[in-house]
Amino acid sequence: MEMAPDIAAERSRLSASAKLAVFCLCYAGLAAYLFPDTYFAALGTSRLRLLYLLLPFLILIGLVVAAIISQPRAPASWLWHKLASRGPGATITLGIFILCLAAFTAFKHEFSQMVPFFADQILARIDAALHFGDPWKWARALPIPHVADRALYILYSQLWFVVLATVVVVAAWLDDASKRQGYFLSLITCAVVLGVAARLAASSAGPIFYDRLFDPDMFEDLIRSLKASDAGPDTLLIADYLYLSYTTHTASIGTGISAMPSFHVAIAVLNALFLSSLNRWVGAVAWTYAGVILFGSVYFGWHYAIDGYFSIIATMVIWRCCRISKRPKSR
Repeated sequence: MEMAPDIAAERSRLSASAKLAVFCLCYAGLAAYLFPDTYFAALGTSRLRLLYLLLPFLILIGLVVAAIISQPRAPASWLWHKLASRGPGATITLGIFILCLAAFTAFKHEFSQMVPFFADQILARIDAALHFGDPWKWARALPIPHVADRALYILYSQLWFVVLATVVVVAAWLDDASKRQGYFLSLITCAVVLGVAARLAASSAGPIFYDRLFDPDMFEDLIRSLKASDAGPDTLLIADYLYLSYTTHTASIGTGISAMPSFHVAIAVLNALFLSSLNRWVGAVAWTYAGVILFGSVYFGWHYAIDGYFSIIATMVIWRCCRISKRPKSR
């Protein structure tokens, strides 16, 4: 007996979702198996516990707003349908995301301990050759007022994870299975290809750590400039925290030193690609934010400019390869 086209398509989507979930769980499970202390330390950190508590309230608020906008005459009906159709799947998706987030931290933290930072000098020379001088000098030579300096710090260092979590929630509740699966497949592929393979192939710490690990004089002007700016001291406090975590082998969410590739830039670009596929105006805002993240990565000395360029190209290739097209209905 031939299966109805819509039933076959639905089973195919469920099968793709199940395979993606298994792949993500394998990624998280490998981190837990190889580095159990680091993994569970990251999983139980206070930042993630706060995320556990806040997510249900944030999701409910977002769904209520969406219900009012989408179906103002009967928002309760829309909300009930959304909870029934996507509630279980979205909950599982967000749970797996948290497990993978801890896994990403575990890999990043442990690789910092296991693999020497051998690529910094090469990347610094490439940066200087490409830009006829250090890119951070060009960035910090711009007449940026103190309030903009502070805003850039907030957008780069404080709101990045909030934006990531927001987009992940949007994707988890999205009805379009092909776009939802394409985003999460791209996200986990970025974690593996950029967070593992590229991280090991070009292990580097970044300009902000250069004075502590290599030459105390090469980026001395960068550190001096950071100390003299509005948000620079806060940036250096984060660097101190990461360096202390590195030297004491103490893990928490986000710890681990890694310059190449820039995951900050990669995720901002991935989110821009995804949001552009949903709405071009929202996508335009996301692309603007991605540009801010690229600039901030160089401006604050976290990354060499080449880190960002590589991350943009690699993420675009990953997105193109991972997009899942809707299958045409059989006649």
